[in-house]
Amino acid sequence: MELDDTVVLWFQVSNRYTVVSKNVYRLIEVFLSADDKTTFTDQLQITLNIDEATSFKLFNEISNFLEEANRIEDIKTTHAKIDTIPDPMISKDYQIQGTTITINFGSEAILRLFHPPLEHLQVTPSNSVNTVFDIFQLDDRLHMCKNKQHVKSYSVDQYHFLQGQFAMEFTNLIHETSTDNWVASFHASTVSNGKEAIMIIGNSGNGKSTLTALLMAEGFDVLADDFTPFYEDAMLYAFPAAISVKQGAFNMLSAKIKGFENLTTYKNGTKNIPIKYVPPISEIKGGHTKLPCRKIVSVKYAPSKPSLLEQTSAEKALETLIPDSWVSPHQDHAFRFLEWLKSVTYFQLDYSDNDYAIAEFKSLFDA
Repeated sequence: MELDDTVVLWFQVSNRYTVVSKNVYRLIEVFLSADDKTTFTDQLQITLNIDEATSFKLFNEISNFLEEANRIEDIKTTHAKIDTIPDPMISKDYQIQGTTITINFGSEAILRLFHPPLEHLQVTPSNSVNTVFDIFQLDDRLHMCKNKQHVKSYSVDQYHFLQGQFAMEFTNLIHETSTDNWVASFHASTVSNGKEAIMIIGNSGNGKSTLTALLMAEGFDVLADDFTPFYEDAMLYAFPAAISVKQGAFNMLSAKIKGFENLTTYKNGTKNIPIKYVPPISEIKGGHTKLPCRKIVSVKYAPSKPSLLEQTSAEKALETLIPDSWVSPHQDHAFRFLEWLKSVTYFQLDYSDNDYAIAEFKSLFDA
């Protein structure tokens, strides 16, 4: 699919997406139509006046590129049957939209992977539980069961895949649907004004969650933080996890968000980075649980640079969005995803001034 001056390629075998220039795409088309290296070389010499040595080099580069693009990622997952679910070490109940969910955690370490973003949804244990999850470790694998049925397991070092799987199962319960109906989920935060949504992307540490918390303090709704689901109706849906903010933003946010200093501080990751989880101010109550999104802002907190918001190329934005996203492998979903990408306007926000960033988002919503 053509997008601005680029082409987005979808590789069905591996379910991967890659953005290339139109010139590169032209070379790939010649490669795919050629019978062998000699035919490819002759074609480039005739149509593009490229010498033989360069043509041979391009042939090898494209061959390696396509081989890598079609390589299936080695995600060590199983649907293996579990004979016995271990007794839980810790059990927590959560409630959203009248649905009560129990999660049985196999250890304190596993609880720390899943509980902190949901802590604001915790309720007193009751007998009216709708769904029960068991998350536990056996040998070197993390397992998840739903209502005593095994869902997935991953190796311990791929725990983030299980976090994503759980987030999708949790989302299914909230929106009363199944995984087969989701087009994608993005490693992105999403804010709204009640009429439309703007997705915020950025590499870890670039300030997207901090900015999300600031925008919430200014009156915007948070549709999702870090995990934004995209449905087959081309709408972004709510995911009620709290906003995770790192220690560097604590002082600034404590002056903006009431009760911030009373939030529990957790240690996250191998570096034990202190993190607080800020609950969304507007919880899902049958209101704006889904919204259209036609703007994506790639953010980077750059304290040594002047603040600037400008429209950017799709290619630059997708370099951040696509690698950390899950997109359904179904062909019709892939096409819907590509069509949605074509409808979006992309922006780059480098900011050192919080007030500037907030004002620019207000302008984007008003546009």
